[in-house]
Amino acid sequence: MRSILPALVVWLLAGCGPDFELQSEIRRVRVLAIQAEPAELVVDPDASTLPGPMTFNALAVTPDARPVTVRYALCRFTGNPYDGRCPGDDSVPLPDGELSLSDPNVQAVLLEALAAGNPGGGGTLDPEDPALREALARGIPLFIGYEATDGSGTPEGTERGVRRVTLRATTTPNQNPVVSDVLWDGAPLTGPLPVSREVTFTPVLAEGSVEIEETDEGPRTEQVFFSWFATGDGEVKEFRSQEPVEGRPGDPTSAYDTPATPQRVTFWVVARDGRGGVGWLSRTVDVGP
Repeated sequence: MRSILPALVVWLLAGCGPDFELQSEIRRVRVLAIQAEPAELVVDPDASTLPGPMTFNALAVTPDARPVTVRYALCRFTGNPYDGRCPGDDSVPLPDGELSLSDPNVQAVLLEALAAGNPGGGGTLDPEDPALREALARGIPLFIGYEATDGSGTPEGTERGVRRVTLRATTTPNQNPVVSDVLWDGAPLTGPLPVSREVTFTPVLAEGSVEIEETDEGPRTEQVFFSWFATGDGEVKEFRSQEPVEGRPGDPTSAYDTPATPQRVTFWVVARDGRGGVGWLSRTVDVGP
């Protein structure tokens, strides 16, 4: 074992060298977030009509701002939604990124979801079915597979993944948080930024972005988390930050080491509320004269 350790250390250090991609770096096609609007599908079991569709919008980016196409599909419950095959032949395509409960193929997947959570359930979506009402009260998870591509056909030009959304019955549906601004030195981030300097960014949430959710233990205020990304040669020091709330510690700011040479940099900050709500903001600024 002792003879192996030096070689293992060398291998690990090599993997953390200059070519190691940080989560905050943009070197290839990346999907930084997918926003569902509304943030969750809310149904009223006693209503005579279905809720409107849910639409998906991907924050799909590249280092050089080339266009990226994203397709979506509703993953079936007959397999593992995270096995990399959704979207694929055994999933329900969602044209224009729209999930509609009036689609018979979508309804078939809902039946699969109910069967997965209640193996003894029925084979129809009966509003009077107690099992359906109980499942809707808990929230039924649905899995949306996506594929983003720049059309190059290369591994760096494609990303696949899964976004989880919720279908439930509630009188207080969750909303997406809104990032209204990013501040630097107390002012809106417009640039130019100095070269070779550590600067600190502060996200600003729009009023109403932090909501109160009902839990089994009573009302609880959301704690919004932020993820930070940037192009260029600088370095994001805090990839994640969070708002302090109700005694739970947090610091929403993120430090950034600016590049040593003048260049144009795009920043993204993504806000997540931990309940499926997502929002983001981007800023493109110059570093140096």
